[in-house]
Amino acid sequence: MAEDNIPPHVQVPVHMLQTPAQTGLMVKGSHGRPPGSLDETGVLEGQTVSVNAIRENEIEAENPSTEATTTTSSRQSCQPDIHSVLREMSAVLAELKVEQRHTTAAVNNLETRLRASESQLEELKKKSEERKVAFSASLSGSGHTGPYSIDIILVYKDVFTNIGNAYNPTTGIFTAPVRGVYQFRFSAHGGSGRHVTVVLQKNGDHIAGTHAFQPGGNVSTSNGVSLLLEVGDVVCLKLRANTWVWDDWFHHTTFSGEMLFSV
Repeated sequence: MAEDNIPPHVQVPVHMLQTPAQTGLMVKGSHGRPPGSLDETGVLEGQTVSVNAIRENEIEAENPSTEATTTTSSRQSCQPDIHSVLREMSAVLAELKVEQRHTTAAVNNLETRLRASESQLEELKKKSEERKVAFSASLSGSGHTGPYSIDIILVYKDVFTNIGNAYNPTTGIFTAPVRGVYQFRFSAHGGSGRHVTVVLQKNGDHIAGTHAFQPGGNVSTSNGVSLLLEVGDVVCLKLRANTWVWDDWFHHTTFSGEMLFSV
């Protein structure tokens, strides 16, 4: 039977597809081979195969490089996928670097703003400390001060408090450290038979005063004002000429002041 005349889908015994020489080998080999063993073609004795399978086996036998070519082609087809992954990873890395730069810039900006805020806070603390101004004092000793023939500055040496050190207990003069509104209070006490007169001056100008007199018994008087002062303005109390004031451990005659707020 000729192989070319067999339809592809027909299955025939193997010995019918072999050449006479092959048939002889098969027959010869079959005498000394147990049933079910493989012949030289790799087919069980008596087995039938399709013509297509035989032709495919012959093509594979004639072209041993087909499998290697297929493997190489598969490896080559994987390479574009690897390159694609590398490109994606490079793009992600570039985005991360950009984000890192933005984050670094933002952190640097926050650090700069933090340092500026700390500096401003320190300045505010200093200003707040400078703006804490308050004092209170009384005449020291026991007895009358005066009378004198001229007006004199009363020096209140017994200091109760002097926050900000704006009051000078050596000279009796208050000096404004900052521009602001200040409140001052003063009181005076004296014996009978002579006038008790104390006046408050700002930069040498009369602002307010207090006065008392009676022929018998002691007298007390007081007053107070609020003033807008510029930096360096001075305030003091003066005892008017021919008048007197009294003080002792009761601290009758006092001078107090404080800054209400800065402007």
